[in-house]
Amino acid sequence: MAQDINIQNSTPRLQVPMGILIARGDVEGFTGIQKFGYNPTVGGSFETVWDGANDYTYIATAGTAVATSSDTASDNTGTVEVQGLDENYDLVTETLTIGGSASTASFSRVFRARMVTANTGNANVGNITITVDSKSSAIITAGRGQTLMAIYTIPRGKRGYLLQLDVGSSKDLENEVKLVTKDITNGNVFNTKAFVTTRGGFIEKNYFYPVVIDEKTDIEIKAKSSATSAVSAGFELFIEDK
Repeated sequence: MAQDINIQNSTPRLQVPMGILIARGDVEGFTGIQKFGYNPTVGGSFETVWDGANDYTYIATAGTAVATSSDTASDNTGTVEVQGLDENYDLVTETLTIGGSASTASFSRVFRARMVTANTGNANVGNITITVDSKSSAIITAGRGQTLMAIYTIPRGKRGYLLQLDVGSSKDLENEVKLVTKDITNGNVFNTKAFVTTRGGFIEKNYFYPVVIDEKTDIEIKAKSSATSAVSAGFELFIEDK
């Protein structure tokens, strides 16, 4: 991105975007999160934009995670990194062997998983499922190497600032998309924080006045369509230490 220089100053100053400063660790107490998801079969009822192609079910009781594949012969002994929150809602990451033992850490939330090593080729051949509390907490669709889930939970002791929301649709259909949040300390009720209607194509909403999201709050994007449609969606956050 081109930088602005005021040539009237004797010592011109480069304007570095805030996002770059945070990404390289120059802003103490801040990090950034970019989440993106895809659902190839959105129908007439709201469902989560993620690899599961249905409405997401959250972990009710924190527990260990296991990674399994729909193609055991091709994927077993490969490894996958699981990112989420532990039983205290602190950040936790652990690398699991596909078809192997359960994690040593407990997970109360899983919001990303990615292939680290592949047993066959350079990606997963089958669908990789991360299971916690008997629930499919994350899925890596065959060939993608990483989850596509527009889901995140603000860790304990953090505060989120919603900066941007985007939605895309592969068909010229009527789509309704909403970003919702659920504060687990306040009745587990979903609140709608953004609502977008679009007919195909791509739309982006930037927040000049960010939405503040408190710790231990689930965030996800849900969509529905006038007929079966593929929908992509994502959001960006700055995360601040409280």
